[in-house]
Amino acid sequence: MKLSRKQISVPSTIWICLLMAAMILPFYVMIVGAFKPNLALISSPIDLDLTTDLTIKNFLHVFSKTDIFVWLRNSFVISISVAVLTSLIGVTAGYAFARMRFRGKQILFLLVMATLMLPKQMLLIPNYLVAYSLNLQDRLIGVILTSIAPAFGVFLSRQFISNLPSELFDAAEVDGCSELRKFTKIVLPLSLPAIGTISIFSFFATFNDYVWQLIMISDKNLKTLPIGVAMFAQSASTNKSYQLAAACIASAPLILLFILLQRFFIKGATAGAVKG
Repeated sequence: MKLSRKQISVPSTIWICLLMAAMILPFYVMIVGAFKPNLALISSPIDLDLTTDLTIKNFLHVFSKTDIFVWLRNSFVISISVAVLTSLIGVTAGYAFARMRFRGKQILFLLVMATLMLPKQMLLIPNYLVAYSLNLQDRLIGVILTSIAPAFGVFLSRQFISNLPSELFDAAEVDGCSELRKFTKIVLPLSLPAIGTISIFSFFATFNDYVWQLIMISDKNLKTLPIGVAMFAQSASTNKSYQLAAACIASAPLILLFILLQRFFIKGATAGAVKG
């Protein structure tokens, strides 16, 4: 349904423009400032002119003076592994809660959902004590295993699988299919939108997880992008151009992924919300 001109009020348009400006301005400052010499950013007023004094020396400095490619590699290894494991656990448990019958199913599902209400900071100490007792600190596999958070994936998968046509499962039972065969032949192919949504949200959350990775990692060869960029920003505290260049490099992969996969974000907002 198209909105008429009378339905679009002037105050609403002004508010939308102000919100857009508030969201775009930090990106503009980051991108332009990354190509400016430091003097332009500490002068008064700040020089953010796109047509003058642009340079790539800031990026060259970041590439030559830091291990940013190592940080990127570690972040991608951890984030992709967590996304795959979270989506696998989520869709498997979601299928069990949606289609299988077992004692205590509702109570278990409520307990899983209850973990969504707990602040992440509350779990830092218990999770670290478990990781320490298993000797998982300062290891990529330790960060991966302790970063899996399948509660959201279980909920989304359960809602999505519950809305699949029951006739498919009835026909599979008539054909004598086992639960494993129904899961692999029916659920997995039809649940790809939900799996994609879970994977993307898990990837982004893990890629940006600064606090937990800072707690778990001290080896410089295992540092991830959030930790590395934060340490570099401290060492280059007097040079804003270097800091913005590092922030620009760190933001580029996520912005690119969001542009390429934005349709999954839209599907993720409504997956399993409408029955039928």
